[in-house]
Amino acid sequence: MSLLRSFSPSLPLRVSAVFLLALSASALSAQTPKPATGDLVTLDRFAIAAEKENNFSLPLDALSTSGSRLGLTSRELPASVSIITQEMMQLRGLRTAVEAVEAAVGMTGGTNFGSIPTYSTRGFGGNNVTVLRDGIRQNTASQSSRTVDSFLLDRIEVLKGPDGLMFGEGAIGGAVNYISKSPTENFRGDALASYGAWGSYRVGLGVGGPLRKSGVSYRADYSHNQTHAYQERNSQRYDAVSLSLAWRATDKLTLTWFGTFLDDWNESYYGNPVIYDAVVNTTVANAQPEVRLFANATDRLVNPRVEPAARRTNYNFFDNFAATENVFNRVRAELRLTPDLELRNETYVAGQLLKWKNTESNTWNPVAKNITRGALTLIYRDDVLVGDRLDLTLKKPIAGHANRLVVGAVFEHNDQIRGGAAGNQVTAIPSVTLLNPNVGYGPASRFQKTSRIGVETHAFHLQDVFDVTSNFRAVVGLRYDHISLQRDTLANNTTATPTPFSTFKKGYRTTTGRLGAVWILSQEINAYASVSRAAEPVTQLVSLVATSADFSLQKGQQYEAGLKGTFLRGKLDATVAIFDLLKKDLLTSTTDPVTGIRTNQQIGAQKSKGIEAALAISPGDGWRVELNGAFTDSSYADFNENLGTGIISRAGKRPSNVPEWVANVFIAKRFTNGFALSGGPRYVSDRFGNTNNSVVADGYVVLDASGSYTYRRTTFTLRGRNLLDETYETVAGTTMRRLSDPRTAELSLRTSF
Repeated sequence: MSLLRSFSPSLPLRVSAVFLLALSASALSAQTPKPATGDLVTLDRFAIAAEKENNFSLPLDALSTSGSRLGLTSRELPASVSIITQEMMQLRGLRTAVEAVEAAVGMTGGTNFGSIPTYSTRGFGGNNVTVLRDGIRQNTASQSSRTVDSFLLDRIEVLKGPDGLMFGEGAIGGAVNYISKSPTENFRGDALASYGAWGSYRVGLGVGGPLRKSGVSYRADYSHNQTHAYQERNSQRYDAVSLSLAWRATDKLTLTWFGTFLDDWNESYYGNPVIYDAVVNTTVANAQPEVRLFANATDRLVNPRVEPAARRTNYNFFDNFAATENVFNRVRAELRLTPDLELRNETYVAGQLLKWKNTESNTWNPVAKNITRGALTLIYRDDVLVGDRLDLTLKKPIAGHANRLVVGAVFEHNDQIRGGAAGNQVTAIPSVTLLNPNVGYGPASRFQKTSRIGVETHAFHLQDVFDVTSNFRAVVGLRYDHISLQRDTLANNTTATPTPFSTFKKGYRTTTGRLGAVWILSQEINAYASVSRAAEPVTQLVSLVATSADFSLQKGQQYEAGLKGTFLRGKLDATVAIFDLLKKDLLTSTTDPVTGIRTNQQIGAQKSKGIEAALAISPGDGWRVELNGAFTDSSYADFNENLGTGIISRAGKRPSNVPEWVANVFIAKRFTNGFALSGGPRYVSDRFGNTNNSVVADGYVVLDASGSYTYRRTTFTLRGRNLLDETYETVAGTTMRRLSDPRTAELSLRTSF
């Protein structure tokens, strides 16, 4: 992998590294004096967490590292955070991060072509939902997100609504943070094996503990996930290794290294072509059906369907593939300067190398009665992200009122090389029959590097939590980002008209944050209200070109209020939240009323409001009942689509792939003889596949259930998935439907030692 390609970190990165080394050396050389006889010794505070904090879907007293840097629990945070723990993933049989995230309130997810996960919440999806690993965003979701086996993770945190405070540019809809397992002070081992339909199997092995009396502890995990999949020629393989070492150098200094190494390869299934009898132009009054190709911006399909005989057919050519290597390395240093002052520094390097060869569309031609396939697509990505995060935490009362202040800085340099098909090569892919197609092989091709994009980010933030009274707390956070981009278009001398070398530069400055208040109604019940803000460019930074240079950042702002509490003497945990989210300055087409000339202006807006609620009930006698639901009313407040020949308003239309209702129910019963039953349904309402709202992805109910037997530390589980045998789309499409798997069964073994 080309992660050893030379790069030049920014001056702030070098200064921060030198500063960290100096602090480490100072702490290592310091000797902590032993207390004299008779001196008062104050022990560090510690907490004992009940088992339900790991096993339940609402661990309200668990620390949320994605919501703030202040060390607040989910209960104390004036924002909506869902935490999906490793224990919860195992109990429910959540195999991947996507399946785990869908267990959170109001979340939908799916895996697109090329093994790219995508999420949607509160009316926003795609790149509006940031995906991170341990708080580090390698790139936008469509550029860097990969399928991850859940065995590798300690937990997943899902933060709802704009979160520019924590993660900078992006995250207008929310953020999904994959948290790695950490070294353990006591030895623990875990193993997992499962086998299911179509040659699908998973294995996982993890161990952790202390290294004798060296002051060093470790954690090592490996996972392998492989399947031939229900669709033909849709084999997938995912391998991952996660390693970590923690060294308690002194009583004041701890150093921890985390390394994660991911490798995946798959043959891509892009979806089943939607067969239709005709189309109707929805922009023309009393329009009659026409037998012609579908126009996404204006048409409605007549009798759309998937041909049952072609349900498992893959129209991609034989030698298609998507292969990726990802590496994440980070070193965290935590230094207690005084009892009230702590310094934390995290230096990280993340890299991705991806090669991708496909034809990415197969659509029905109602005239020729065959399948038209898209042109050859070649994608090459080679990214190296280098960054440093430095935080200083001061815990000191102000006028007798408890106060905690965090000030910090983030410095990042993201070096990204992009490429595609070299010139002078055939890219056309011939059409094929609907049934038994002769898909053939892709044209002879090679990858060529076409551009290099460097993104430099300098950010500074402060976060503070202040106890105004004994039952009222203010939580404030502000972040300032300075983003500099340089795009170098590399020379292409293989075409008849060579592309000259060119450079494009762009800079952004933005301030984001969150202002919140928490009312402590009782020891176990909090009410809160907050306003939060985030910003993102009109297109992802890696794709920004000179034609977008004049456009400012799009802004997202959310108002939220809610309640988080524990009731019935700890047997019931509940949360409820209402929100109003607005994304403005969307790029939209307008027409000059005098000249009739079409132009692009940032006057568009998308709005979303709704309510979310979750309950986790433990009535006793081995029972557990958990349910959550969300209602979202989302629409374009002002948005026009350019049709080429004119523009059309989408005001009042619902954005693509946004359901109004999402609900999950999970019920478990554990018997005294080691047996257990669990399962429940998931409901997702109708979604639209286009901004015209003329293509509908039907709502669906998925029912999973399992029976298990535990002997000592080993659990055997037989699990049924999609027991109702629903045929549905996890991600709404237009003329292609990427369909889910039918009813399946899986046998698994899980043990700890």
